[in-house]
Amino acid sequence: MDKTNLKYRFLTALFGGSLLIFSTFHEFSYLLSFVVIIFLSSREFYRILKENMYRPNDLLGVFLSVLIFITSYLYTSQGELWGIYFLLVPILPIVCLSALYSSKSMEAIKNVSVTFFGILYISLPLSLMNFIVFEGGEYDSIFLLSIFIFLWASESAAYFGGSLFGKTKLFYSVSPMKTWEGVISGFFINLLVAYLLHIFLDIYSFLFWALFSFVVLVAGIFGDLFESLIKRNFNLKDSGNKLPGHGGFLDRFDSFFFVVPYVYFYLKIMSQIT
Repeated sequence: MDKTNLKYRFLTALFGGSLLIFSTFHEFSYLLSFVVIIFLSSREFYRILKENMYRPNDLLGVFLSVLIFITSYLYTSQGELWGIYFLLVPILPIVCLSALYSSKSMEAIKNVSVTFFGILYISLPLSLMNFIVFEGGEYDSIFLLSIFIFLWASESAAYFGGSLFGKTKLFYSVSPMKTWEGVISGFFINLLVAYLLHIFLDIYSFLFWALFSFVVLVAGIFGDLFESLIKRNFNLKDSGNKLPGHGGFLDRFDSFFFVVPYVYFYLKIMSQIT
């Protein structure tokens, strides 16, 4: 285990994690922090593509990604949970029309596809977070904070558990360092966190939080593996260098992109059966 990298990883997580947690306490700081995350993650994603012979319309992709999140925030904060879909309808035609002004018109389909995929991969999943925090009509960050806690707990446990005990590879062809021992470590740590949330919050049952933690764990693993697949496709170790010890914003929030939609549907299902 690289002690220097571990030190930077810990300090970045401590500082960045603290800022992120404090930003969730008020709806405006929540909006600002997520706009920054979407902006920097989208720029990072499109930069990787442009450095590898793709020609996405990165300015349009970043602009639409931020616009979708802000619009969904404005609608959901006013209780209009379905208004966002009126914005989504013209997005694909706008991206397609942008290909008309491309100097590489013969690659129009490829360029439109990767531009739209950046929006689909980053902005649309995170925009669902607005539906979660404004579900009751008022801003409530309990589930957002819970996602962060479960993700950080499971990823930290997987990192140390895999480093100390890891032998059985999880998906060697995509991410050689990830092991089943790390996954199991994350699973048990998340169960402990679920029990603590049940005891201290006393809002939902232990079973509710245990299932919540399992959804976060599984979706987070697939999010991490998918971003690893992207990096392996382009022979990259990290998506960027903005976060010492972690890499780039895609490296840090890759799991989050996959977790939010599944948590949203989990909460919808639980609201119907309880």
